[in-house]
Amino acid sequence: MTDTDYKSKPDKPKRPFFLSFLCVVGFTYTSLFSLLFLLGMLYATGISGILNKYLQLYDLSRLNFFLFSIAGFIIFFSAFVGILLMWKMQKLGFYIYTISAIIFLAMELVIAGFYLPDILIHALFILLFLIAFPFGKKRKVRLAGKK
Repeated sequence: MTDTDYKSKPDKPKRPFFLSFLCVVGFTYTSLFSLLFLLGMLYATGISGILNKYLQLYDLSRLNFFLFSIAGFIIFFSAFVGILLMWKMQKLGFYIYTISAIIFLAMELVIAGFYLPDILIHALFILLFLIAFPFGKKRKVRLAGKK
């Protein structure tokens, strides 16, 4: 390739450090919860029995716990995919992550009721990703110019 070939290619914006940091934290958070819900699917019988024994308030059947685990795995895995797309600087990743976080909060609100720490954590992640992700063309051009 000649110098003109290199110059004709559009510069990809460099990922900001704060976005990289958030993505690493998000990868860790979503992968651990995906693994937790995957294990819940695989061991639904034993886990639901333990929860029924120690949490007298809830009567979880094995099927209900299995369905809850499937839903949780799908939601957190889609959030993981959204973060992966944000890592690759694709705007679709932010939307996927935001939708999956909102669906998780709605599911948790229906099943377990209002739990402020989860709402704050997910709302904070959405807000921080919104701040860190370069949505505008001017910001992308400015980041592409930095090397």
